[in-house]
Amino acid sequence: MNIKIRQTALAFLLLFSLPAPTYAAPNAGGDGQEIIILNQGTNEIIHNGVKVLAAQPHAVKKGVTYVAAKSIIKELYGTIAYDAATKYYVMRSGATAIGFAVNQTNYRLNGVTKAGLGAAYIDKGTLMVPLKTVATTLGIDVKNVPEAKRVELVWSMKPIAKFSVSDTTPYAMQTEVAYKDEAYHPRGYEIIDEKWENRYETFEHEGSYAITHWVQDVNGVWSDPYTVVVNVKPSNKPPVASFTTTKDTYKMGEYIGYFDNSTDDENGIVSRVWTNNLNGFFEPGQQTITLRVTDVHGETSEYAKTITILDDTLYERGQFDLLYAPIGSKFAINGADVLKYRSLSAMFDDSEQMTLIRENSPETFSDEGIFYEADDLSGNVRFMLHNHSKMSKPVKAYIIATNTSNAPATATMGPIGIGGPHSFVYVAGKAAAGNYLASRLSYKSSLTTIPAGESRLIFPEVSDKIIKPGDVYSLYADANFDRSVKVQVVILDASKNVFEELPNLRVLKSDGHVRGTYEHANRYIEVNEPLGQMKTRMLFGDGYVDPRLYGLDQTIGFPSYNEGNYGVVYTIKLNNVQPNTMIAINPRGGFYAGAFTVNGKVVYTTSNTVLSNYNEASVLYRTGFRVESVTITFTPASGSNLPINLLFMPFR
Repeated sequence: MNIKIRQTALAFLLLFSLPAPTYAAPNAGGDGQEIIILNQGTNEIIHNGVKVLAAQPHAVKKGVTYVAAKSIIKELYGTIAYDAATKYYVMRSGATAIGFAVNQTNYRLNGVTKAGLGAAYIDKGTLMVPLKTVATTLGIDVKNVPEAKRVELVWSMKPIAKFSVSDTTPYAMQTEVAYKDEAYHPRGYEIIDEKWENRYETFEHEGSYAITHWVQDVNGVWSDPYTVVVNVKPSNKPPVASFTTTKDTYKMGEYIGYFDNSTDDENGIVSRVWTNNLNGFFEPGQQTITLRVTDVHGETSEYAKTITILDDTLYERGQFDLLYAPIGSKFAINGADVLKYRSLSAMFDDSEQMTLIRENSPETFSDEGIFYEADDLSGNVRFMLHNHSKMSKPVKAYIIATNTSNAPATATMGPIGIGGPHSFVYVAGKAAAGNYLASRLSYKSSLTTIPAGESRLIFPEVSDKIIKPGDVYSLYADANFDRSVKVQVVILDASKNVFEELPNLRVLKSDGHVRGTYEHANRYIEVNEPLGQMKTRMLFGDGYVDPRLYGLDQTIGFPSYNEGNYGVVYTIKLNNVQPNTMIAINPRGGFYAGAFTVNGKVVYTTSNTVLSNYNEASVLYRTGFRVESVTITFTPASGSNLPINLLFMPFR
């Protein structure tokens, strides 16, 4: 008889030579506690005082106690079966499955391999398994009593009364409390009855309440009590809206200061909505300003105040905006006059190594595939993606790096900014630029190791987002590769596996928008001359004063110009900005919605809307009463139009 036949026969003998399992009843005492005593060196199993004999004596090998698998699982109300396909003996109790293979130390818990205490073995046709592995896996306490030469197993057969409460700090007479029953029985017995104490859906009075629950199983055993303490707060009072102004009467063009004095008993105001709270008015008459506040519970309060605007002028509209327009707000400007401002042509330094991957074509896509791929990338790389889905189903975007070297490569992911997916193009582009700039201020890098010849997903947060039909998404992200890699940008049906589909995907054709690989994608400008003595402008993204990056569309091997220099990061260090100077952004190519970092703070243009045309500007910064150094960092916002002007406007 060969070895394989002997093993099969032995398994058959083990399973079918012994009687079918019979299940002992739970402890008749009703307290739900089960006790098993195993006397070492014997085959005795004393279960709740009733002695039964195991198929083989309990054994100790290298400090590990072994018991007959079929005998012990019977007393634990479980079963055992041999799986010929895997060659594992599987012991089951309730929802737990423990698998042992002969002469293997590791075991399987619900299909997952675990490190074991000792190898299972067969003694005279009986499978012997480590007692502690079986017991602890099933939640049973194991106690060794050396002086009595025995091992005790103790566990509870009581049901478990458990529940959760929707709100443990509700308000008296206001909060509706919901209870989720999470009771169960360790052995799966049916729960047939329950008792509650202090279970109220709404509490009438403040105070501390102990909510207690008991459950009873089909055998008549009651659980121990399970208690959750609920601290009921006094009934919530609505907030009180209130504000004051510096005075009640103002000239036209005089600055109006508003002081929010709204209160809430919990300091829980979550929303403040102003109406007509302009910082200045330019027509005489009465103006009513309203403030509406809402607390965390949805309670609201509204307050209105009327002020009088005199038929007398302190500042005209243009001068008022220079003095008082809030940072991030927009104001009207004569776009034709901007072209008369002194033009500042500053030299820039682009010596820092930074490769830009711009994927913007097809900008509107209607098919899945490879949108861009580039070979032999290493060092610092920036990704700029911007696309609009015309697909009929949800899709995802993926950035995949393949290690083309003969040694492991490390990809270091740096700052990232994602915008969208969103139905409005300017919202996605503006958010991506702002989030990217904010990430540059406080990012934590992450590493991905790519074995030689293999591919890995980088920036997985991009692929976490589902792009629905009609959505626009934008991305700026920086990475570093210490070895040569190939990068592919992929759009794929959200239900598919990208690595399974990648070999069958085709590179999509350009739709005339820009895509390509470009070098020198960081530009540093330092200006030492005084700014703010006269109206001055700096132009970006025009292709002449600010030359376009030249590169290659590697998908087709054609030269490519980066129109607008989208994806380029500009850092402008202004060392001599005069007192009382406003720095603003003025679009020249159409609407613009983006973001800038000014002295380490992200400022959106604009805070709550867009710059519609060249007759509008947005405030970035305003100097005080002394000369200042100002550093501005930005990248052109996807979905917006270029060029843009950076304006320096004195207001003294």
